[in-house]
Amino acid sequence: MGTPLKNPPVYLTLAQVRFNPILKLADFLPGIQESFRQAGYPDFDRQHIISIQLTAQERQAPAPTPVQQERFLLGNVEKTHTFILDGQSLTLQSTNYGQFETFSPCFLDGLNIVNDAVKLAFTERVGLRYLDRVMPQSGETIGQYLVEQVHGLASRLEGRSLYSYTEAMNEIGNIKLLSRVAIQDGPLAFPPDLQPGNMRIVERFASYVGISAILDNDGFFDGREAFSTKGVADHLDTIHKVIGTAFKTTTTPYAFAAWDK
Repeated sequence: MGTPLKNPPVYLTLAQVRFNPILKLADFLPGIQESFRQAGYPDFDRQHIISIQLTAQERQAPAPTPVQQERFLLGNVEKTHTFILDGQSLTLQSTNYGQFETFSPCFLDGLNIVNDAVKLAFTERVGLRYLDRVMPQSGETIGQYLVEQVHGLASRLEGRSLYSYTEAMNEIGNIKLLSRVAIQDGPLAFPPDLQPGNMRIVERFASYVGISAILDNDGFFDGREAFSTKGVADHLDTIHKVIGTAFKTTTTPYAFAAWDK
């Protein structure tokens, strides 16, 4: 177990498992919700999400079809941990990550609650995603925190930089890693596919306005496997190590020293 930084830049962490479809999930919901409540997640909400699917027909252009999906949110009182459950996945979002050695067991406990109720058959995807906000302080520059490779063209172009974005997809063994770095001026932002809802964001991230970089490291394993909590835990551990290496490769020794004060 490594020593955690005193002021780590992570402001949102997600773990997710996709599993076999549970079409009658609503039938199991009362028992699932009660188990989550007893485990420290009494907050509950039900949401209906509209997504668009493209249906291809012979000799015709794909037709967009709206599809309504239901999902359930189960959160703690502090609004720092929220489980999102739908008929094919369980996600844990956290704005108070702490460290992997406590975050991963927390997610696995939630997964076991779902499995105890519905008896999962298999998993198809295991993922882990970290969002970090790099915020240089007065007298500092973003360049002191990030390696040159993720600065984009900003330093080579004239005028004031308003926005810079880099993205890379790598395959490390059986893990795929999508790494993004966005540098911009302004308040805290989230990727368009993530919305924290009413979750409580740590004040130093929410209140800072100025030049900052969002590091978005999304690692995942794709492949159907018989359901096993240990198997999921092993994948999460491997993904965590891959993301940790990517994070250290993107940031500088100066950054680590600043976050450990």
